[in-house]
Amino acid sequence: MIVKNEMANLERCLGAVAGHIDCWVIGDTGSTDGTQDFIRSFFAARNLPGELHEFPFHNFEQARNAALDHAYASPLAYDYLLFDDADMELVVEDPGFRQQLDGPGYRLLQRSDSGLAYWNTRLARRNAGARYHGVTHEYLDVPGGVQELRSAWYKDHASGSNRVDKFERDARLLLEALEKDPENQRYWFYLAQSYRDAGRTAEAAVAYAKRAAMGGWDEEAWNARLQGARCLRKLGDEPGFIGEALIAFNQRPQRAEPLYDLARFYRDKGMNHASVLFSEAGLAINRPEQDILFLEDYVYTTGLLEEFAIAANYARDPALKDRGFAACNWLALNRTIANGPRELAWSNLFFYVQPAKTMMPSFNARPIGFTAPDGYRSSNPSVARLGDQIVLLQRTVNYTLAEDNLQYDTPGGVPVHTRNFLLRLSDEFVIQSASEVLPPADMPQPANDRVLGFEDMRLFAWRDALWGVSCVRELTEEGWCEQIVARLDEGASCRLTDWRVLRPAGPRVHEKNWMPQVKPGTAGAETLRFIYLCDPTRTVDAWGSTLIESPPAIAAQSFRGGTQLIAFAGGWLALIHEVQWRTAEKRRYYLHRFVWFDEANSLRKVSRPFFFDKKGVEFAAGLAWHPDERRLLISYSVTDSQSWIATVDEAEVRSLLEDVDSLPSGGAGAASRLTPASGHGPTEAGSKPDRADDGTMGATNQAPPQGEDLGPGGMKSTDEIFHELAPFLREVDSPPQRRERSRQFDARISRFLSRDDTALAQINCFYQVMSDKAEHRTLIAATTSMRAAGHPVRVWSYAPEKLEFLVARGIEVRNADDVMPRALFERIVAGSEIRYFSDIFRYALLYEHGGLWMDCDVILLRAFPFRGDHFFNLQWRGSHKGHFVCGNVIYAKPYSSHLRALYELSISRFHDASGKEFGDIGPKLLSDYIASDAGAELREWVFSPMFFNTIDWNEIDRFEKPIGDLADYLNDDRVFGIHLWTARNEARLGGEGAPLISALIDPLAGFSSLTKLADQFPTDKNRHTGNRHSYARVYDRLLSSRRLAVKRIMEIIQHRGAGIEDRTAPASVGLWQKYFPFSQVVGVDLNDLSHLNNDRFRSFVGDQSRPEDLRKIAAKLEPESLDVVIDDGSHTSFGEQLTLRELFSLLKPSGWYFIEDLDWQPPGEDASKITLTKTLLREIKEQGSARSVDPLGVSALAGQFAEILFFDSHYELNRAKLMGGLVAIRKGAGTGDTR
Repeated sequence: MIVKNEMANLERCLGAVAGHIDCWVIGDTGSTDGTQDFIRSFFAARNLPGELHEFPFHNFEQARNAALDHAYASPLAYDYLLFDDADMELVVEDPGFRQQLDGPGYRLLQRSDSGLAYWNTRLARRNAGARYHGVTHEYLDVPGGVQELRSAWYKDHASGSNRVDKFERDARLLLEALEKDPENQRYWFYLAQSYRDAGRTAEAAVAYAKRAAMGGWDEEAWNARLQGARCLRKLGDEPGFIGEALIAFNQRPQRAEPLYDLARFYRDKGMNHASVLFSEAGLAINRPEQDILFLEDYVYTTGLLEEFAIAANYARDPALKDRGFAACNWLALNRTIANGPRELAWSNLFFYVQPAKTMMPSFNARPIGFTAPDGYRSSNPSVARLGDQIVLLQRTVNYTLAEDNLQYDTPGGVPVHTRNFLLRLSDEFVIQSASEVLPPADMPQPANDRVLGFEDMRLFAWRDALWGVSCVRELTEEGWCEQIVARLDEGASCRLTDWRVLRPAGPRVHEKNWMPQVKPGTAGAETLRFIYLCDPTRTVDAWGSTLIESPPAIAAQSFRGGTQLIAFAGGWLALIHEVQWRTAEKRRYYLHRFVWFDEANSLRKVSRPFFFDKKGVEFAAGLAWHPDERRLLISYSVTDSQSWIATVDEAEVRSLLEDVDSLPSGGAGAASRLTPASGHGPTEAGSKPDRADDGTMGATNQAPPQGEDLGPGGMKSTDEIFHELAPFLREVDSPPQRRERSRQFDARISRFLSRDDTALAQINCFYQVMSDKAEHRTLIAATTSMRAAGHPVRVWSYAPEKLEFLVARGIEVRNADDVMPRALFERIVAGSEIRYFSDIFRYALLYEHGGLWMDCDVILLRAFPFRGDHFFNLQWRGSHKGHFVCGNVIYAKPYSSHLRALYELSISRFHDASGKEFGDIGPKLLSDYIASDAGAELREWVFSPMFFNTIDWNEIDRFEKPIGDLADYLNDDRVFGIHLWTARNEARLGGEGAPLISALIDPLAGFSSLTKLADQFPTDKNRHTGNRHSYARVYDRLLSSRRLAVKRIMEIIQHRGAGIEDRTAPASVGLWQKYFPFSQVVGVDLNDLSHLNNDRFRSFVGDQSRPEDLRKIAAKLEPESLDVVIDDGSHTSFGEQLTLRELFSLLKPSGWYFIEDLDWQPPGEDASKITLTKTLLREIKEQGSARSVDPLGVSALAGQFAEILFFDSHYELNRAKLMGGLVAIRKGAGTGDTR
């Protein structure tokens, strides 16, 4: 292989081949990024011999042959050459493929994410005499011929370093070559390809036509004809496109790509009947295995079927439309195709779906006829059988469902409440009795009273009694949805009893819609199971523990639990539901399917989707056999306000069920498998139909200007993509819940936050003085906070002379004219507003300069040592306008292609848009771009609002509250700054109870450093009190990043002999409470300070020399409940080490344990029996364990010490030249309780 500056690709490329080669020869053509050293070290670590040669690059033929010559001349022992590229990844399906080699050369299939696949010669025998030909798009000629090798293939990532200017460079090389060889067919073909990829479409069309007319290799001539047709369509020459596409098909009728292009062309024009002509013809063509050039797998696996499924919906022929329904359903459930086409088909099922009566003529439904109590209405019913008796659990609710089927309204805003009633029905569904099902007598008081009662109960018979499994939200403060199983005791009153919460293993999530299954066991013993999920199909036991889990043959991720499982046809039948959100209508809709599981609970059969009465919110929670044993009973609700019961003949249900391994595809074949037949896996399509939100099926959006394509990736809307990416955005009304639910989403940022803040990123801001009377309070506060955090700050302005007052504050002021011309600034502001321009400016600035962008109303609370490629943060609300990503804080490296694209798009939108609404080229453009295919890779760099937008734009009234009242918003280690959202910033009074805004507008005082704050308290941790140890500077350095996150800090003080009147909290307690606004200080003292206890201070009496005292304290606190421990107590080595041993388990993982004044030891300790604490910890730090006497076993904790750092007491350093008077021990992550 040849390389140049390929550091970004080498780990993947070389890692894929290392296990399959004996040696290597690589040619480097001038790398400057460390590629050469990486290659040497990579292979050295694997003991693989090889040679690295360096030579200049003139063209690909010359460079590749130079590498080939070095390989031929090498003394290394090998039989075959494997030709690799840095942006390729070898995928080996048969590890023994090398033993199969016996021919001169071999072609391997090469696949790209665009769905393109073609054969390329990649293996040649050493003595075959292979040579490269062609200045670019070179090919390997192997005398003796080549064969196809199917046991390995290449994945083309198209990420090579030469991609930046590849197309223009290739065109230049090819034009130079054509001057010498003007009739070279290959050169003409690849010149056309280069023009096309460089966006020079008209020139590409001419070059393709030239190549097509030259004849020669028929596959290449045919592909030139097809690509030329596509260029004509892009240029708007529709007759030319149609003519050339038809000629291409006629030229090579075994290839279906021209038919796909024509089908899509006519479907895009709304000519659906014409479209079907071409898609049907294309579906009859199998993938041409004999062809090797540019096979578009997507066309054969997905594309033609997708076009047929969309266009056939408009067919007048019922049989054709039914085949379209089958095709759409096949795509929607297909595991082997890409997510985008599958989800588009799933969405388009909405247009095909039919009422139950159409699919099952015997379907007969009637209202249940139960009268709900005053203030309640009937909702989801669940029918079941107890012996021959029909029983039904009728839910009633006190809310109404809003028009969008999302909002729940209760009278006067009272909590949502469910009341359940047990009905006994005759065989003709006459209500014979009704009893309210009361909650358990031992049900605790609600921990959360927003949603009360047992919701969506599924009724079932087990052990000769009625049971139910329900969703309950009131047992946890957070309102978690939990599944509770309970027995219905029909004694004096009908009441739930024998209840328990079902808790599955794994991270906590909302638990809903478990489907109960009562399986007969040995000796008549019935076993209770639940289907927890359909994809993967997971069966759990009566306590929630997983028994079986297996993936179904279909993609059933959208299947949500519905009814009970009932015995049916040798297996188990249930009804599930799928929820679709239709953006155009701004409503959700429920569709239903029958699913059938075999005896092993594998999902084996499924019906097409249907609805009961009309498209909307319908929910089925009950399925049972009628006593006549030939009909099934189904109970369901409509809009949570009507309850219905229906019967249907079991034979009709049986006929609807289709085998998941061979669902009909609607194409030429009767059925097609939905599981992969080979290891290649699905391929992503580079160009797939879009679906507009106008209610039409598969309609495409008008192409945006200048080729702009921000259609959401995978055919999903921006809304869908962000709600899947960040599901916590769906429920943002509760600050504690949104904070906790976003935590896992943000966990990945840890590896991009450096602990070394010595080289913090440059912060850039834009500010234009619009009035000479302005005081610029917010600007001063924001930039001051940024400088105080340690970042270099640069403010850009078109009037830099008016911001000279910032220079004295250490802030650089630059002329914005150096980034964007002033004339353009004036034109944009004249046509919109200053905020609109600021959105554009940040893209241009970050592209050219890189670094951090921060709006001038972001108050930075601490350094943001980000080291990733990009940073974007979300906002909690704004989705109604498409605003998900907030542009107030962005990080990018210089010359980011994404920032360049955003800059170009924003300029284009300004010139093209009729309106200039705020956010159109800010949050909305950012959100649309990241949701698009072009910006998809940025999604891994999107983080939650907790970092800078924890208080949302419509919550700015919180700024008027004191910080102590805002724990739900700010008590989190992810908060780096606060976005003011232009909140009012007039001066406020400071002090206790002052509003948060007063601290934010004066950040140096309001969020003073711990070092400065300590000077205000009479403690020797500062720089001027008592012994002036100046420890505060160390606590500032190590704890400032946790200022808002610390919840509990312990300080050990051992005051002796104080009278009751002198028993006040140590001065440092006030310091900790002031600096850590959400913390409780736990004090340990010889004196009783319990009279001072309150929410923020808790005291214990204890002597550090008495193990029993320390153990009593530890027993009263939870393990891993302390963020920080500070031992400023007895200062005896015995007391320090005993306390460390007994209390270290109370420290949280990554928490800090400090011991002060190591250089001061009271007299009386025997050095032969106890080692000085400083000496003992130095030995552990340097050698991993103590080497001196360790009677208390401190060394046993060494495995839990992630870090031991020594710092100096300035007093002892100055007075006695003693160093290391303070030790800081950081606990490792994941260490357990060792008490």
